[in-house]
Amino acid sequence: MENFHEPVLLEESIAALNIRDGLVYVDATLGGGGHTRAILNTGKKIKLISFDQDEAAIEHCRNSFGENYDNLTLIHDNFSNFWTGVALQKIKKIDGILFDLGVSSYQINEPERGFSFSLDGKLDMRMNNKSERTAYEIVNKFTYEELKKIFFEYGEERESSRIAKGIIKERESKNIQTTLELADIIDRYTFSHQKLKAKARIFQAIRIYLNDEINVLTTALNDAVKILNPGGRLAVISYHSLEDRIVKQLLRFQEKVCICPPSFPQCVCNKKSTLRILTKKPITPKQEEIARNSRARSAKLRIAEKKEVE
Repeated sequence: MENFHEPVLLEESIAALNIRDGLVYVDATLGGGGHTRAILNTGKKIKLISFDQDEAAIEHCRNSFGENYDNLTLIHDNFSNFWTGVALQKIKKIDGILFDLGVSSYQINEPERGFSFSLDGKLDMRMNNKSERTAYEIVNKFTYEELKKIFFEYGEERESSRIAKGIIKERESKNIQTTLELADIIDRYTFSHQKLKAKARIFQAIRIYLNDEINVLTTALNDAVKILNPGGRLAVISYHSLEDRIVKQLLRFQEKVCICPPSFPQCVCNKKSTLRILTKKPITPKQEEIARNSRARSAKLRIAEKKEVE
Protein backbone atom coordinates (compact mmCIF):
# COMPACT_ATOMS: atom_id res chain seq x y z
CA MET A 1 0.00 0.00 0.00
CA GLU A 2 2.99 2.29 0.28
CA ASN A 3 3.03 2.49 -3.52
CA PHE A 4 -0.08 4.66 -3.84
CA HIS A 5 0.97 7.60 -5.92
CA GLU A 6 1.43 11.25 -5.09
CA PRO A 7 -1.67 13.01 -6.43
CA VAL A 8 -1.08 14.91 -9.66
CA LEU A 9 -1.93 18.62 -10.05
CA LEU A 10 -3.14 18.59 -6.45
CA GLU A 11 -3.33 22.33 -5.74
CA GLU A 12 -4.73 23.11 -9.19
CA SER A 13 -7.47 20.49 -9.08
CA ILE A 14 -8.61 21.39 -5.55
CA ALA A 15 -8.74 25.08 -6.54
CA ALA A 16 -10.72 24.09 -9.64
CA LEU A 17 -13.56 22.68 -7.51
CA ASN A 18 -14.15 26.05 -5.81
CA ILE A 19 -15.05 24.29 -2.56
CA ARG A 20 -17.55 26.12 -0.36
CA ASP A 21 -19.28 25.40 2.95
CA GLY A 22 -22.50 23.39 3.01
CA LEU A 23 -22.09 21.81 -0.42
CA VAL A 24 -21.62 18.28 -1.83
CA TYR A 25 -18.56 17.08 -3.75
CA VAL A 26 -17.49 13.86 -5.47
CA ASP A 27 -14.04 12.39 -6.01
CA ALA A 28 -14.86 9.92 -8.77
CA THR A 29 -11.41 8.30 -8.71
CA LEU A 30 -10.28 7.79 -5.11
CA GLY A 31 -7.03 5.89 -5.80
CA GLY A 32 -4.61 6.48 -2.94
CA GLY A 33 -6.89 9.14 -1.48
CA GLY A 34 -4.61 12.11 -2.10
CA HIS A 35 -7.23 14.33 -3.73
CA THR A 36 -9.92 13.19 -1.29
CA ARG A 37 -7.72 14.05 1.71
CA ALA A 38 -6.88 17.46 0.24
CA ILE A 39 -10.58 18.24 -0.33
CA LEU A 40 -11.38 17.31 3.28
CA ASN A 41 -8.42 19.30 4.60
CA THR A 42 -9.67 22.54 3.09
CA GLY A 43 -11.54 22.91 6.36
CA LYS A 44 -14.85 23.54 4.63
CA LYS A 45 -18.02 22.00 6.09
CA ILE A 46 -18.92 19.80 3.14
CA LYS A 47 -20.17 16.33 2.24
CA LEU A 48 -17.70 14.27 0.15
CA ILE A 49 -18.40 10.99 -1.65
CA SER A 50 -15.41 9.14 -3.13
CA PHE A 51 -15.56 6.21 -5.55
CA ASP A 52 -13.14 3.53 -6.72
CA GLN A 53 -13.72 0.20 -8.45
CA ASP A 54 -10.47 -1.18 -7.02
CA GLU A 55 -11.23 -2.81 -3.68
CA ALA A 56 -7.58 -2.39 -2.61
CA ALA A 57 -7.92 1.41 -2.95
CA ILE A 58 -11.09 1.46 -0.85
CA GLU A 59 -9.53 -0.67 1.89
CA HIS A 60 -6.33 1.40 1.88
CA CYS A 61 -8.26 4.62 2.37
CA ARG A 62 -10.56 3.15 5.02
CA ASN A 63 -7.49 2.17 7.01
CA SER A 64 -5.68 5.42 6.27
CA PHE A 65 -8.54 7.80 7.08
CA GLY A 66 -9.96 5.79 9.98
CA GLU A 67 -12.63 7.74 11.83
CA ASN A 68 -11.06 11.12 11.14
CA TYR A 69 -13.69 12.30 8.69
CA ASP A 70 -17.39 11.84 9.44
CA ASN A 71 -18.30 13.83 6.31
CA LEU A 72 -16.68 11.26 3.96
CA THR A 73 -18.42 8.31 2.29
CA LEU A 74 -16.33 5.72 0.40
CA ILE A 75 -18.08 3.65 -2.27
CA HIS A 76 -16.61 0.59 -4.01
CA ASP A 77 -17.96 0.98 -7.56
CA ASN A 78 -17.00 2.02 -11.07
CA PHE A 79 -17.30 5.79 -11.50
CA SER A 80 -19.76 5.26 -14.36
CA ASN A 81 -22.23 4.38 -11.57
CA PHE A 82 -21.49 7.41 -9.42
CA TRP A 83 -24.93 8.98 -10.05
CA THR A 84 -26.63 5.89 -8.61
CA GLY A 85 -24.17 5.88 -5.71
CA VAL A 86 -24.92 9.52 -4.95
CA ALA A 87 -28.68 8.91 -5.20
CA LEU A 88 -28.43 6.07 -2.68
CA GLN A 89 -27.00 8.65 -0.26
CA LYS A 90 -30.27 10.58 -0.79
CA ILE A 91 -28.48 13.34 -2.67
CA LYS A 92 -30.04 14.72 -5.87
CA LYS A 93 -27.42 17.26 -6.96
CA ILE A 94 -23.72 17.89 -6.37
CA ASP A 95 -21.54 21.01 -6.50
CA GLY A 96 -18.26 19.66 -7.82
CA ILE A 97 -16.75 16.48 -9.18
CA LEU A 98 -13.13 15.50 -9.86
CA PHE A 99 -11.92 12.75 -12.22
CA ASP A 100 -8.25 11.71 -12.07
CA LEU A 101 -8.14 9.21 -14.93
CA GLY A 102 -5.77 6.35 -15.73
CA VAL A 103 -3.94 3.81 -13.57
CA SER A 104 -2.60 4.51 -10.10
CA SER A 105 1.05 3.96 -9.28
CA TYR A 106 -0.04 1.28 -6.83
CA GLN A 107 -1.66 -0.72 -9.62
CA ILE A 108 1.35 -0.29 -11.91
CA ASN A 109 3.87 -1.20 -9.22
CA GLU A 110 2.13 -4.41 -8.16
CA PRO A 111 3.38 -7.10 -10.64
CA GLU A 112 0.40 -9.38 -10.07
CA ARG A 113 -1.98 -6.70 -11.37
CA GLY A 114 -0.35 -7.03 -14.80
CA PHE A 115 -0.35 -3.34 -15.76
CA SER A 116 3.42 -2.92 -16.13
CA PHE A 117 5.48 -4.04 -19.13
CA SER A 118 8.66 -3.87 -17.03
CA LEU A 119 7.54 -6.06 -14.11
CA ASP A 120 6.85 -9.77 -14.50
CA GLY A 121 3.30 -10.78 -13.70
CA LYS A 122 0.29 -12.54 -15.11
CA LEU A 123 -1.61 -10.86 -17.95
CA ASP A 124 -4.38 -9.38 -15.82
CA MET A 125 -4.93 -5.59 -16.18
CA ARG A 126 -8.34 -5.58 -14.47
CA MET A 127 -9.16 -2.32 -12.72
CA ASN A 128 -11.74 -4.28 -10.72
CA ASN A 129 -10.24 -7.62 -9.76
CA LYS A 130 -13.75 -9.05 -9.37
CA SER A 131 -14.24 -8.88 -13.14
CA GLU A 132 -14.01 -12.22 -14.96
CA ARG A 133 -12.14 -11.43 -18.19
CA THR A 134 -8.44 -10.59 -18.06
CA ALA A 135 -5.83 -9.41 -20.56
CA TYR A 136 -4.77 -13.06 -20.98
CA GLU A 137 -7.97 -13.79 -22.88
CA ILE A 138 -7.53 -10.81 -25.20
CA VAL A 139 -3.89 -11.60 -25.98
CA ASN A 140 -4.41 -15.34 -26.51
CA LYS A 141 -7.90 -15.63 -27.97
CA PHE A 142 -8.64 -12.52 -30.03
CA THR A 143 -8.16 -12.63 -33.78
CA TYR A 144 -5.54 -10.69 -35.71
CA GLU A 145 -8.16 -8.18 -36.89
CA GLU A 146 -9.48 -7.67 -33.37
CA LEU A 147 -6.01 -7.13 -31.92
CA LYS A 148 -4.99 -4.75 -34.68
CA LYS A 149 -8.14 -2.68 -34.17
CA ILE A 150 -7.64 -2.50 -30.39
CA PHE A 151 -3.99 -1.48 -30.73
CA PHE A 152 -4.75 1.20 -33.31
CA GLU A 153 -7.92 2.67 -31.77
CA TYR A 154 -6.96 2.61 -28.11
CA GLY A 155 -3.18 2.80 -28.33
CA GLU A 156 -2.84 4.91 -31.49
CA GLU A 157 0.06 2.61 -32.38
CA ARG A 158 1.31 2.91 -35.98
CA GLU A 159 2.75 -0.60 -35.98
CA SER A 160 -0.48 -2.20 -34.75
CA SER A 161 -0.67 -4.59 -37.70
CA ARG A 162 2.89 -5.88 -37.33
CA ILE A 163 2.61 -6.32 -33.56
CA ALA A 164 -0.75 -8.10 -33.87
CA LYS A 165 0.76 -10.50 -36.43
CA GLY A 166 3.68 -11.13 -34.08
CA ILE A 167 1.34 -12.05 -31.21
CA ILE A 168 -0.63 -14.43 -33.45
CA LYS A 169 2.57 -16.09 -34.65
CA GLU A 170 4.13 -16.44 -31.19
CA ARG A 171 1.05 -17.93 -29.56
CA GLU A 172 0.93 -20.71 -32.16
CA SER A 173 3.65 -22.54 -30.25
CA LYS A 174 2.45 -21.66 -26.71
CA ASN A 175 0.10 -19.29 -24.96
CA ILE A 176 1.47 -15.94 -23.86
CA GLN A 177 1.34 -16.06 -20.06
CA THR A 178 3.06 -13.02 -18.61
CA THR A 179 3.57 -9.30 -19.04
CA LEU A 180 7.27 -9.72 -19.79
CA GLU A 181 6.53 -12.32 -22.48
CA LEU A 182 4.15 -9.89 -24.15
CA ALA A 183 6.61 -7.01 -23.78
CA ASP A 184 9.33 -9.11 -25.42
CA ILE A 185 7.07 -9.89 -28.39
CA ILE A 186 6.22 -6.21 -28.83
CA ASP A 187 9.94 -5.41 -28.66
CA ARG A 188 10.84 -7.95 -31.35
CA TYR A 189 8.04 -7.01 -33.74
CA THR A 190 8.43 -3.23 -33.49
CA PHE A 191 10.65 -2.05 -36.34
CA SER A 192 10.92 1.61 -35.34
CA HIS A 193 13.25 2.91 -32.64
CA GLN A 194 10.25 3.72 -30.40
CA LYS A 195 10.10 0.28 -28.79
CA LEU A 196 9.48 1.65 -25.29
CA LYS A 197 6.58 3.80 -26.50
CA ALA A 198 5.18 0.87 -28.48
CA LYS A 199 5.06 -1.27 -25.34
CA ALA A 200 3.39 1.54 -23.42
CA ARG A 201 0.80 2.04 -26.17
CA ILE A 202 -0.03 -1.66 -26.56
CA PHE A 203 -0.41 -2.20 -22.81
CA GLN A 204 -2.52 0.96 -22.64
CA ALA A 205 -4.72 -0.24 -25.49
CA ILE A 206 -5.37 -3.64 -23.93
CA ARG A 207 -6.13 -2.05 -20.55
CA ILE A 208 -8.55 0.51 -22.03
CA TYR A 209 -10.39 -2.12 -24.06
CA LEU A 210 -10.53 -4.66 -21.22
CA ASN A 211 -11.95 -2.15 -18.73
CA ASP A 212 -14.21 -0.42 -21.30
CA GLU A 213 -12.66 2.86 -20.23
CA ILE A 214 -13.86 5.00 -23.14
CA ASN A 215 -17.55 4.16 -22.72
CA VAL A 216 -17.22 4.42 -18.95
CA LEU A 217 -15.65 7.87 -19.23
CA THR A 218 -18.23 9.16 -21.71
CA THR A 219 -21.12 7.96 -19.54
CA ALA A 220 -19.64 9.43 -16.38
CA LEU A 221 -18.89 12.84 -17.92
CA ASN A 222 -22.40 13.16 -19.35
CA ASP A 223 -23.90 12.19 -16.00
CA ALA A 224 -21.65 14.70 -14.24
CA VAL A 225 -23.03 17.53 -16.38
CA LYS A 226 -26.60 16.51 -15.54
CA ILE A 227 -26.11 16.11 -11.78
CA LEU A 228 -24.17 19.35 -11.19
CA ASN A 229 -25.91 22.29 -9.61
CA PRO A 230 -25.61 25.63 -11.45
CA GLY A 231 -22.21 27.04 -10.55
CA GLY A 232 -20.92 23.54 -9.85
CA ARG A 233 -17.51 22.55 -11.19
CA LEU A 234 -16.33 19.62 -13.30
CA ALA A 235 -12.56 18.97 -13.21
CA VAL A 236 -10.88 16.20 -15.23
CA ILE A 237 -7.22 15.14 -15.22
CA SER A 238 -6.26 12.99 -18.23
CA TYR A 239 -2.94 11.37 -19.14
CA HIS A 240 -3.07 10.50 -22.83
CA SER A 241 -4.43 12.06 -26.01
CA LEU A 242 -7.35 9.65 -26.39
CA GLU A 243 -8.79 10.54 -22.98
CA ASP A 244 -8.06 14.23 -23.35
CA ARG A 245 -9.74 14.35 -26.77
CA ILE A 246 -12.93 12.85 -25.34
CA VAL A 247 -12.96 15.33 -22.45
CA LYS A 248 -12.25 18.33 -24.71
CA GLN A 249 -14.91 17.37 -27.27
CA LEU A 250 -17.56 16.71 -24.65
CA LEU A 251 -16.94 20.02 -22.88
CA ARG A 252 -17.06 21.90 -26.18
CA PHE A 253 -20.31 20.19 -27.16
CA GLN A 254 -21.89 21.04 -23.82
CA GLU A 255 -20.79 24.67 -24.15
CA LYS A 256 -22.27 25.12 -27.64
CA VAL A 257 -25.59 26.89 -28.01
CA CYS A 258 -26.42 25.47 -31.44
CA ILE A 259 -25.38 22.32 -33.31
CA CYS A 260 -27.31 22.94 -36.52
CA PRO A 261 -25.38 22.64 -39.82
CA PRO A 262 -23.87 25.98 -40.96
CA SER A 263 -26.13 25.92 -44.04
CA PHE A 264 -29.28 26.28 -41.90
CA PRO A 265 -30.63 29.87 -42.03
CA GLN A 266 -31.72 29.68 -38.39
CA CYS A 267 -31.39 27.37 -35.42
CA VAL A 268 -33.88 24.53 -35.21
CA CYS A 269 -32.05 22.27 -32.76
CA ASN A 270 -32.96 24.34 -29.67
CA LYS A 271 -29.84 23.10 -27.92
CA LYS A 272 -28.98 24.83 -24.66
CA SER A 273 -25.48 25.64 -23.49
CA THR A 274 -24.98 23.77 -20.23
CA LEU A 275 -21.31 24.41 -19.43
CA ARG A 276 -18.85 27.29 -19.39
CA ILE A 277 -15.31 26.09 -20.12
CA LEU A 278 -12.88 27.73 -17.70
CA THR A 279 -9.69 26.36 -19.30
CA LYS A 280 -9.41 27.23 -22.98
CA LYS A 281 -6.06 25.47 -22.80
CA PRO A 282 -5.55 22.65 -20.29
CA ILE A 283 -3.58 23.25 -17.11
CA THR A 284 -0.36 21.22 -17.09
CA PRO A 285 2.07 20.48 -14.23
CA LYS A 286 4.94 22.80 -13.42
CA GLN A 287 8.48 21.56 -14.03
CA GLU A 288 9.05 21.18 -10.28
CA GLU A 289 6.15 18.73 -10.03
CA ILE A 290 7.33 16.74 -13.07
CA ALA A 291 10.83 16.50 -11.57
CA ARG A 292 9.31 15.24 -8.32
CA ASN A 293 6.70 12.96 -9.88
CA SER A 294 7.34 11.63 -13.41
CA ARG A 295 3.74 10.39 -13.67
CA ALA A 296 2.64 14.02 -13.89
CA ARG A 297 4.53 14.57 -17.14
CA SER A 298 1.59 13.97 -19.50
CA ALA A 299 -1.21 15.21 -17.21
CA LYS A 300 -3.76 17.75 -18.44
CA LEU A 301 -6.46 19.36 -16.31
CA ARG A 302 -9.63 20.73 -17.91
CA ILE A 303 -12.27 22.60 -15.90
CA ALA A 304 -15.84 23.63 -16.66
CA GLU A 305 -18.67 25.24 -14.70
CA LYS A 306 -22.36 24.38 -14.91
CA LYS A 307 -24.51 27.19 -16.30
CA GLU A 308 -27.97 28.22 -15.18
CA VAL A 309 -29.99 26.60 -18.00
CA GLU A 310 -33.19 28.40 -18.90
